[in-house]
Amino acid sequence: MARGLLENEADLSKRQLHLLMQVSTIFNSSLDFYSVIQSVIEEAVSAIDAADGGVLFLYDRNSKSLKVAASYGFRKKTVNEVMLKSGESMTGMAFAQEKTLHFQTSKEVSHAMDTMSVQNAKLYKQSAEERPLSTICIPIIQDNVCTGVIVLDRFKQEKPFTEDDIRLVEAISSQAAIALENADLYRNKEISLEKVQRFNQTIIHQNEGLSKSVETHQALSDIGMEESSFGEICTYLGNAIGKAVMVFDPFGDVKASSTEDLQNRKVLKDTIINHLHSKNGYRNSNDKDQAIVGLEGEFLIFPLGRLTFPLGYLAVITDKRSLTRFEHSAVYHACTVAGLQLMKKESEHKEQQRLTSELLINVLSEQEDDSDLSYVSNRLDTSMDGFFTAAVLDVPQEYSKEQEEWLRRCIHSAISHLLTNNSDIQVLVTEWGRQVVLIFHQEYKKGIESSIITVNRFVNDFNQLIEDISEEKICRIGIGKPVKGLLALHQSFQEAKKTIKFLKRFAFAGSTSWYEELGALRLLLNNKEDELANYAFEYLSPLLAYEKRRKGELFQTLFVYLSTGQDLKDASEQLHVHVNTMNYRIQRIQEIMNIEFNNPTDLLNIQVACNIYRYLYEA
Repeated sequence: MARGLLENEADLSKRQLHLLMQVSTIFNSSLDFYSVIQSVIEEAVSAIDAADGGVLFLYDRNSKSLKVAASYGFRKKTVNEVMLKSGESMTGMAFAQEKTLHFQTSKEVSHAMDTMSVQNAKLYKQSAEERPLSTICIPIIQDNVCTGVIVLDRFKQEKPFTEDDIRLVEAISSQAAIALENADLYRNKEISLEKVQRFNQTIIHQNEGLSKSVETHQALSDIGMEESSFGEICTYLGNAIGKAVMVFDPFGDVKASSTEDLQNRKVLKDTIINHLHSKNGYRNSNDKDQAIVGLEGEFLIFPLGRLTFPLGYLAVITDKRSLTRFEHSAVYHACTVAGLQLMKKESEHKEQQRLTSELLINVLSEQEDDSDLSYVSNRLDTSMDGFFTAAVLDVPQEYSKEQEEWLRRCIHSAISHLLTNNSDIQVLVTEWGRQVVLIFHQEYKKGIESSIITVNRFVNDFNQLIEDISEEKICRIGIGKPVKGLLALHQSFQEAKKTIKFLKRFAFAGSTSWYEELGALRLLLNNKEDELANYAFEYLSPLLAYEKRRKGELFQTLFVYLSTGQDLKDASEQLHVHVNTMNYRIQRIQEIMNIEFNNPTDLLNIQVACNIYRYLYEA
């Protein structure tokens, strides 16, 4: 019997020695440690009878966790996602203590595995049918530092791990540490050689790139000096970098393109509008990174002229989120050239506005006589006849200097955008103090109604354009009545200014109104605010006091009833109540206020009082 035991031990030793030789051969077969590590785990599991599965973890400095480098007996798709922290589960404990740990019972295993994170526990459950009955964890020590852990698991009852098994895996671990060190040395040598080769290639490419860069910059500079079109800039840059290039106006409309394929036009326009909206006008004016990257990295967009409110945008269609050094340099040079051209056009536009203002100053002030009108109309390239309509755009003074500057740029850019896209509209643009003035001109034969429609369409388009990039309306717009002939223009202008005065005093900061729409409410401009308030409360205070005590809905009912022209049915539908309920409320209002809506005097006084209250308090 003793002889049999000795023979068994001898056989076991031979197997272990044979395995170590196999592992050594595998390690020495390649300097790429990671190409053979899987074979080592498979050999270890097959040589140790008690082992049903195994995993080799290596420490990753970036994630500061133990990651799976090789596995056997587990579902690789899920086990490879396990990332253990130091001290987490059996593996993390062996790593933290830097010594071999043997978890001999399922109870010890479960207790250790309960320290796993929820995510790791979920991944382990998906990679193995059940928890192991026992486990050995052997750290890999390299230069007195633990760099990984070899883990062998037993899932069956037949045979436990022995001390010989543990010593064998420790020997494999020692060889793995040596192989890993050799692989690191080999990898460092390869890296050094690659660096030298890359350096040589870099010198060659830099010389080639420098020559190409100088040529490109010179060509773009020539384009800028000759004030060539944006189309030439797009074409040259597109050919230089091998990518499609486009130039947009501030609101995302294409000004020029190096390609006819504009499949991304809508996405590009939406991105530009979102960029203006995200800038919120003025808050992010110190941004350093000018490039706007497409959501999928399919394009790069560069603001032109300035960052706060760009004069336009240059887009490069690319499948990369970044450009090469040459491409980056060429694109920014092109942006500079295009930006300077846009800034020059802006300066010319401002100068034109200044000249227009000088020519119109006497006309708008009612100081121009007939003999001068012909000169003015010739200089302005417009007719003395036809319908003229003045619209005044007023930026509220409560904005800061930086905010107001952005708003003014936004206003002028929006006006320029609309005029570019509506060449059939004749509009003169100038400034009158802090206000922007638009002079609309329409021929007699088109009629006054056509003039009103044209102005309304332009103003509506303007407001819609502003809404796309700003959460609030940024200016008040007052519009005078269309007048016949240039000589009467001052009348429309004065009416527009009075409308602005009314909107400042009584309405929301972003309101738009024609002078005629104010109706009799224009008379309110001649009274002080406290006098108007006294008048409103003289008639409305009984109902306001009743509402305060009862918390009813009579005050709202009164406003809706008057706004519908005393139409009970229409008012009841707006308030979502029955007609009989509406009729009862009107009777109750008359009783509380001691009035009769059938009495013209009472009706007029209440209508005026309600309008005053609305403009004084609801606005």
